[in-house]
Amino acid sequence: MRLALALALLVGCSTATASDREAARGSGSAGSGDSPTARFEHDVLVRFHMHENFGLVRAIERLLLRGKLAEARDLARAIAIAPDEPGMTAWSAQATRVRDRAVALAAAKTIDEAFTAESKLATECASCHLASGVMPEFGSPSKPPLDRPTIEARMARHLWASERLWEGMVGMADDSWRAGLEVLAATPLPASELGEDRIVLARKLQRLAETARKAPTDQDHAKAYAELLSTCAACHTAKK
Repeated sequence: MRLALALALLVGCSTATASDREAARGSGSAGSGDSPTARFEHDVLVRFHMHENFGLVRAIERLLLRGKLAEARDLARAIAIAPDEPGMTAWSAQATRVRDRAVALAAAKTIDEAFTAESKLATECASCHLASGVMPEFGSPSKPPLDRPTIEARMARHLWASERLWEGMVGMADDSWRAGLEVLAATPLPASELGEDRIVLARKLQRLAETARKAPTDQDHAKAYAELLSTCAACHTAKK
């Protein structure tokens, strides 16, 4: 049953490059001498585990954006107490670090603290993906929604941008990361559309995105990601 479910979750993921894969095998994954069946089962198990945590971390992020800290912490605890999957003992050190990040997230006392912890958790997930030799692969994104002078249109663009930033974090996809920042760095709508409180947050989001966009390619994205999400959440939960 578990293997069948894992097979159903393969869409959207693929193995890393040949060099990454060989490096991972050298650290304890299925080796070149193993049968094709053994290598296939190894990849299926790793991808299944990836998808389990992938969905949980994404759900945590969306709860935090809506200001639902308690519910997000509950999901973080589910990652923190998850045992190692069979066949993944070669990456137990990375899995332990992922759980440690989840523990920190589950203990967060504020939304801002939670976003900081969640961004570090996403970074650790990406490191584990690389170590295991199985990275998420995202299809080419559609073009961002048209930028029209309405809140609904701008929110559609921000949703598109958030998906690209997420791909950049967990998939180490720099092109996606920069595409998301490009949209968020656009000039915000006027105060007459957003209201005075939200225009302050919108301008802050623009500045943060512009700063992150100018940062070196190899810079750690976790801090910028947390700040961007915290600003989004503050705007979403601000009184109208």
